[in-house]
Amino acid sequence: MPVAKNLKLLCFDLDGTVLAGGQPLSSANWQTLQALREAGVVLAAASGRNRQSLCKVLSPDTPLDYAIFSTGTGILRWEDKSIIRRQELSAAQVAAALQVLLERKIDVMVQDILPDNHIFHYRHFSQPENCSTDFFRRVEIYRDSCRQLPEPCVWQSPASQLLAVLPPDEQLFLDISALLQDFSVVRSTSPLDNTSIWMEIFAPGVNKSSGAAWLAEQLADSQGRTVDTYALGNDHNDLDLLHWAGQALVAARSPWELRRHFPALSSPPEQSLPEAAERWDLFA
Repeated sequence: MPVAKNLKLLCFDLDGTVLAGGQPLSSANWQTLQALREAGVVLAAASGRNRQSLCKVLSPDTPLDYAIFSTGTGILRWEDKSIIRRQELSAAQVAAALQVLLERKIDVMVQDILPDNHIFHYRHFSQPENCSTDFFRRVEIYRDSCRQLPEPCVWQSPASQLLAVLPPDEQLFLDISALLQDFSVVRSTSPLDNTSIWMEIFAPGVNKSSGAAWLAEQLADSQGRTVDTYALGNDHNDLDLLHWAGQALVAARSPWELRRHFPALSSPPEQSLPEAAERWDLFA
């Protein structure tokens, strides 16, 4: 009896990895995804975007199997856009994390539970008249879906995550992270100004790699075959996913912290998937 081939699971970040400047998928990346699906590769986008934002850059017929969104808070089955996994912070956890941030005058957003995590409450300590700052740019983008936290703030509801916006100060990020050891704290670079640090605070264990690992387990259980894992990313919030995967590549313009650990592509985002598929020999 012939031995069944291993399943292949490819998880890839979107912005800066396969998408350039928030533009739709290039024809080269689209065609590669389509060919990979036809070859039996399971495809999962793994993004920090919430579900609403995700659907702005990926059309309903994008050749995908799954989407790990909001940095692992939820997983969509792409065929019918149903949420097959979701995680959240309890009201007590949100209150504890908020206390740390508000006491230190950190600009913060608290996002509703899925599927409405594009809706959020916020508190700022920066000057609102400086509307070029990253925090206020995001508030403006979601102006119909956000409202200020009341004062005094007595938080009593669960949430999907907190998002603290920090200046590009590595030590500040590390200092605040040290006070939030009971949470999953993920760092990413702001997609708005490409400079500010976004500190994303989740329930313990939530990140892209935990979502990918859960998917791999489901596939192995249902198919009874070993799952070979591949990951493609470009920023700090992809590090756990890249370390988790059996094989990993990073985008050409990734930060040095990623490029010193993982091989880098030479192609721009619009050509990243064809190059990655070739280097990994995914069609074999």
